[in-house]
Amino acid sequence: MRVRIVSIFASTPSSDRIPGATRISDVFAGTNNVSRYFRSRGWVTAACDANRFSYVLAQAYLGTDSPPRFNGVRTQGKDTFRLLRLKTELERAIARFGSLYLPDCSADQVFQDFRHFADVLVSLQVIGECNTRPGVITECFTKWGSKARYASRRGGEGLRNYFSKENALFLDGVLTTLRSWWREGRLLRNELFLLLTSVLEEVTITANVSGTFHDFNRDRLWPNAEQAFQLRIPLVACFGPVAEVANADAIDAAGAFAQHDICYLDPPYNFRQYSAYYHFLNFIAAYPFLDDVEAYVAGLSHVRGQHPEDDFTSDFCFRSRFIDSLRRLIKAADADHIVLSYYGGRNHWNHWSSVEEPTDRGLRELKVLFEDTELFSRCEIIPALDIRKNYQSRVGERKELVNEYLFHGVRRAQPVRQWDSALAPLSANVRWGLVDEFSHTAPLRQDEIDNVICAMG
Repeated sequence: MRVRIVSIFASTPSSDRIPGATRISDVFAGTNNVSRYFRSRGWVTAACDANRFSYVLAQAYLGTDSPPRFNGVRTQGKDTFRLLRLKTELERAIARFGSLYLPDCSADQVFQDFRHFADVLVSLQVIGECNTRPGVITECFTKWGSKARYASRRGGEGLRNYFSKENALFLDGVLTTLRSWWREGRLLRNELFLLLTSVLEEVTITANVSGTFHDFNRDRLWPNAEQAFQLRIPLVACFGPVAEVANADAIDAAGAFAQHDICYLDPPYNFRQYSAYYHFLNFIAAYPFLDDVEAYVAGLSHVRGQHPEDDFTSDFCFRSRFIDSLRRLIKAADADHIVLSYYGGRNHWNHWSSVEEPTDRGLRELKVLFEDTELFSRCEIIPALDIRKNYQSRVGERKELVNEYLFHGVRRAQPVRQWDSALAPLSANVRWGLVDEFSHTAPLRQDEIDNVICAMG
């Protein structure tokens, strides 16, 4: 949805609103879909998120510039059946999403680029399917685990139930293998991030949750969780400028990123702290790099099974801090245009509203901000999708009608800023010794960008 909204606004350099734009940053990147869309069309991108899983996806989707070789783990054997299944799944994915992320690319071409990747995925698939030794996933996150018991604040007790036993054992086998390969020096950094991306994306499909990892189905397994874990080739482009990427606070990143034509913003509009709601994905992202996995899981708490010292609290998740934080971010960003995606459903301003039509208080407060002449020389508010019906992801419950808008502000001239490539590391990454792996990737030089764009034709 985010991709289609922002592409309506500025999908081509000939856009009458932002003519000639070729650079975009996204400091609430999430799954990085916006940056993926524009990078595949030759734009220079920058992506940041406070969640580690987002950084892993960014390094894979925005940092791959040539077909990976996997020389350290490639096997000689061939499994025709599994390779054919990988290619079939890739064809299906390209049929659905190729026009967004891999324009003008055929499944045969992509599969050829990632043939060595496919061989390694097949090896990992076999390792996962054959694993019978319970690890931290089975022990801590399933009802078959000896360390999975929880006690809620309301007095409830039980066992965590995130996965089927078969899928938990699969994950244990794969994650243990990836960690060994990395610590033995058999994987390049980009290769590991590609493999982790395949794992993370399958976790979101087979986990026994309703969209987030803040809780799980306590009584049974959802039908999706009964599906066998199947590693797939992500829709990664081996072309386009390598992005500037950061695992950091959004305001800090906005002040550190290189200059862009557009700074795209899609901040959280409710109380959910995303590091808590996606804690499991962040743990998976960190798994190969943790010095002591057992020490980490020994501190898991809450019903959801998150380590309290592996967290990030965003000011944007507090109504009282939201507008001031957004103002600070806009001031920090070195971009000619600010484009903000606004979701008018249940948010800070009307979360508990029981009315059929959402209130417009948030819309009005953001309108005041974008009409501030200290920040912008002009602004406009564009209904992105006038009204759409929003459905809950699994049970199909019909929710209220939701308004969505794009706010576009043209920045007043800013003084030339000298960038300091150093970004303050997140405290959780410092705590777990992950600063070297989850930090800030510097932007390309202009001559490097020109070479890439020229090669793309």
